[in-house]
Amino acid sequence: MKIVVINAYVRENAGDAALLSVCLRQIREAFPGADVRVAGMEDPVVHPAFEDAPNLGSIRRHVADGTASRSRRILRKVYVGAAGAGLLLLPRTAAALLRRALPAEARREADALAGADLVVSTGGAYVLARPGLDGHQNVFFVLLPVLLAQRAGVPVVFAPQSYGPFPSPLQRRLVARALGRSPLVLAREDVSVAQLRGCGLPDTVVTRGVDSGFAFDPPPSSDWRARLGVPPEQRLVGVTARRWLAPAAQDAYERALAATIDSVQATGARVVLIPQVSTDYLGDDDRIVERRIAAHCTAEPLLIEDRVDYRDLKGVYRECALLIGTRFHSVIFSLTSGVPCVAIEYEHKTRGIMADLGLGAHVLAIEDVTHARLWALVAPLLQDDVDYREQLRRRLPGYVAEAEGFPGLLRAAL
Repeated sequence: MKIVVINAYVRENAGDAALLSVCLRQIREAFPGADVRVAGMEDPVVHPAFEDAPNLGSIRRHVADGTASRSRRILRKVYVGAAGAGLLLLPRTAAALLRRALPAEARREADALAGADLVVSTGGAYVLARPGLDGHQNVFFVLLPVLLAQRAGVPVVFAPQSYGPFPSPLQRRLVARALGRSPLVLAREDVSVAQLRGCGLPDTVVTRGVDSGFAFDPPPSSDWRARLGVPPEQRLVGVTARRWLAPAAQDAYERALAATIDSVQATGARVVLIPQVSTDYLGDDDRIVERRIAAHCTAEPLLIEDRVDYRDLKGVYRECALLIGTRFHSVIFSLTSGVPCVAIEYEHKTRGIMADLGLGAHVLAIEDVTHARLWALVAPLLQDDVDYREQLRRRLPGYVAEAEGFPGLLRAAL
């Protein structure tokens, strides 16, 4: 059996790497012996495989390659976009000839899709759009491999993920066309179900699922307290941050985090700033933000400057007594380690999943972050986290079990 996993991201984003890791494991559990390949945003020359699954590269990576000049990327999008439309609209014989004219990396993905028995769109938050041309092209290139596979008669399933927003009617029609033909569409929170309903997809098409990150549980590989120089008896508090807001608002958010870190460390705890994402792609490197936050602190927190393997990184969260988390998969890594979290929400996935667990009161929108508001959520947990931990003991096992149900859903969908 040939299976292609599409829309994978990069391993330096620990959350997306965890989702891909779980997706591959669960596909192999569902279909032992299957030939599984990955089409994603990693350069196959640099990373020829991900956890023993060969890396094809992808149409999306080719047209968005950050090593190419802006003018070259625009030309690639125009050429491959036009060719992709032709592959969907032309008679099959003409489309087969056109596929040969694709650039090598794009052709590898297109050929693999046409020859697959199953395509799985991995979990994440990439089926979304902004207003205007940029939003249109994002939805088109994300869904192009889905539509190519479907035209070849190959079923496409969507692993648990977030969807939307889709501000344009054209975007909503394209989403409805692609997802409406899928035998399995999993949405990881109620807001995404509503977004797909707004695209015209009936509830019978969409199934509520659980983020696959809840099924990510690699064995410990490092003594993180020794690496950080934190003794076993000292409380360790983790913080994750990211670039998200306009410059003035971003600066205010970072200074509020710094003031909160000072308040935490004044209690005798030690704070470590954890880079959940450390990729050069799109300049999305949390270490840059976290250095600025550390510079604002009165007492310097710990910084992790290395790029840490996504499996090893989860061990940091296991050592924490509390996490103040902006990156949502840092929150999931902590929750599944039994660690209470205050979550800073930048997309609807955060509040939706925290509400599922009965933890919605511990969420603060990123644009609302001030030291006073954040400390009002953090301070009570530093004093007494018994109720929070009890809530995790009650709710988390069932949530994890649901995340582990994907292999059965895959088999049932075919």
